[in-house]
Amino acid sequence: MDFDQPHARSRRLPRPHSGGGPQHLLITLLGDYWFAREELLPSAALVELLGEFGANENASRQGMRRLTQRGLLEQGKQGRTTSYGIPRGIVANQRLRLARALTFGADFADWDGRWTVVSFSIPESDRDVRRVLRNGLRNMAFGDLQDGVWITPHDREDEAVALLDELAVGEGHVMHAAWHLRAGDPAAIQRAFGLDELAASYEAFIEEYEPLRAWVGGTVEPREALVRRTKLTNDWLAFRLEDPELPAELLPGEWPRPRARELFLELYDSLGPAAARHVRQVIARYDEPLSRIASHNAIPRFGDALTPELARAADEDRRRGLRRP
Repeated sequence: MDFDQPHARSRRLPRPHSGGGPQHLLITLLGDYWFAREELLPSAALVELLGEFGANENASRQGMRRLTQRGLLEQGKQGRTTSYGIPRGIVANQRLRLARALTFGADFADWDGRWTVVSFSIPESDRDVRRVLRNGLRNMAFGDLQDGVWITPHDREDEAVALLDELAVGEGHVMHAAWHLRAGDPAAIQRAFGLDELAASYEAFIEEYEPLRAWVGGTVEPREALVRRTKLTNDWLAFRLEDPELPAELLPGEWPRPRARELFLELYDSLGPAAARHVRQVIARYDEPLSRIASHNAIPRFGDALTPELARAADEDRRRGLRRP
């Protein structure tokens, strides 16, 4: 993602996943505890923090170098100490990324009823092109309605046309259309987007994290809070790659995402203070003054910090179905 133009795709963050490799973990940690800071942190402190998640020193340092090469980290040196931080141009976009993460899963209740539809016919001899096209459409939140017909309620006309042109698909068409649903169409939509499997994933998320509600009611050990909050965040953000965020009227009854979202927001907030304590403790071992300015994102402060411009950007991001974090 281009951090000056949020809908462009020149720079991409590492994809989120439950395991969380060093690159993605570092982006998550800096976004949660070094939000909108331009100061550089000692690499040794970052290595120790990543070590809490099982990353060894070599993998952590290699991850930092790769993120620096991609322009997602800034490197500095003072004597023998190497430090890293968020580049100035990316600090501004951290707010949009946070807005998108925390607004993900909110109801899509203002849909205009129109779909972006892509139809194509590709011969068997070009099956590699067909595979790349299907993967590209799936990444843009399209569902496979039937052979050669893909749909999304999000406005993805420009991106779909660009993909067809890039792959030189002559027999490809993009439409923006209304759909008069017949009796079996809601079930077809659910199959096109794999909603049964997605619902099962949300239920598994709830089953895993529901017990933490009781756990955070007691004394929370800071290191454990950091590990659990980071995994929680990664697991929640992974849904952005799976969930097409259909309008509410197209979802099955008792859709589990609202319960999963409520659980995420509650635990993300509750675990924040203890997790930030551990981050400060680790940084203090290498630079005590810097440790004092480490903090954590909190849901109650989020609404106050969300400017009208940022709210519009996050809403546009949702409407267009851009799921890359």
